[in-house]
Amino acid sequence: MELKKGNLRLMGYKAFFMVLLSSLFLNVSLIVAAQKNCNKKRIILNNTRTRDSAGDKIAGFITELVNDAARINVNLFSLTSVKILTAFTPLYVASRMVDEKLQCNFHDITYHKNINQFPKSCHQIARYGVGIPMVALSSLAIFASDEDLRLTARMFALGLPFVQSGKDIIKNLKCNACLRPWHQDFSIEKRSSGGFPSGHTANVVFMATLFGMRHGLKWGIPLGLFGVFVMVDFINCNRHYLSQIVAGAGLGLLFAFAASTVVDQKLSESWCIAPDVDSGGAPVIKLTYAF
Repeated sequence: MELKKGNLRLMGYKAFFMVLLSSLFLNVSLIVAAQKNCNKKRIILNNTRTRDSAGDKIAGFITELVNDAARINVNLFSLTSVKILTAFTPLYVASRMVDEKLQCNFHDITYHKNINQFPKSCHQIARYGVGIPMVALSSLAIFASDEDLRLTARMFALGLPFVQSGKDIIKNLKCNACLRPWHQDFSIEKRSSGGFPSGHTANVVFMATLFGMRHGLKWGIPLGLFGVFVMVDFINCNRHYLSQIVAGAGLGLLFAFAASTVVDQKLSESWCIAPDVDSGGAPVIKLTYAF
């Protein structure tokens, strides 16, 4: 009987430990399962937050670009623009007076032939080579390490479409100023339209002036020399009158000064000086910079 009681007691102990181990195992399993479920929820939440954050960044970036483009165009209506227009008006009038006399050196009206021409390669470089520095300088908006240079490149890239569209709007005007010089590849009876102002000149002057103003002669001189080459070649190949070159240069200057003003505004917005208090309650001046 005692043996049986001992066996029963031993069996009870075994059962107790089995239940205890089973309970521990079940609890550990539940904890692990709950942790896995929690981790899954955390991953999903983090991914959602990441997507939301990425979406917010993209939306903010696009909004900033639209805002910068609008600011460039708003800054066209400034005192500086009035000064540029005032300075270029007599230059344009004077160049209109010598257009035909100058163009007679490059076109023989009797035989309807271009004369005294640069090599054809010069014409090709002037016409199609403008795109190379335009793309290269615009890429600095991403790759430049200097904040001023990066903003300058961004404003240049944003301003280019408006220079182009502004030129196209003006060219739709039907007037004698828009007529191109006589050219052997066009009609001998009627001149081609769309010459006022010179779009290529506007682009190169915009480019050379903006980067030269903001980053000195090391940028301004090579870009300026390339711009002069384009202007001279377009007169030589009877693509534009001198007056149309002057008008294009004026348009490029307007956008260059407007874009430079936006760069200055954005750089000043990066710095913030404001009154504050320290941990002890003493008044201090707080200087912050937004990267």
